Amino acid sequence: MQPMSNELFNVIKAAAEAWAREYFQATEAVGYVVEEDEDEPGRFVVSLAMPDFDEWQAVEVWTEDNQVVSINWLGEGVPPDGIGWPWR
Repeated sequence: MQPMSNELFNVIKAAAEAWAREYFQATEAVGYVVEEDEDEPGRFVVSLAMPDFDEWQAVEVWTEDNQVVSINWLGEGVPPDGIGWPWR
């Protein structure tokens, strides 16, 4: 697996944040972790914090040719290492 480019990272993060704001009708969404699934190339997991939630949420972002093609909510996510909840 090749390292993710900064451009792809930014595309995935921005898409996940925009999707979460729309899906959850959130005023703000901040994505922190973007990691590619080793078993499924093109599938990335993003942890999201939103002020109306008490827990991190996770979404999977599917890409093809460095473009986002699908985003799905996975439910409660894992807090990123060393990152506190942004709204406390």
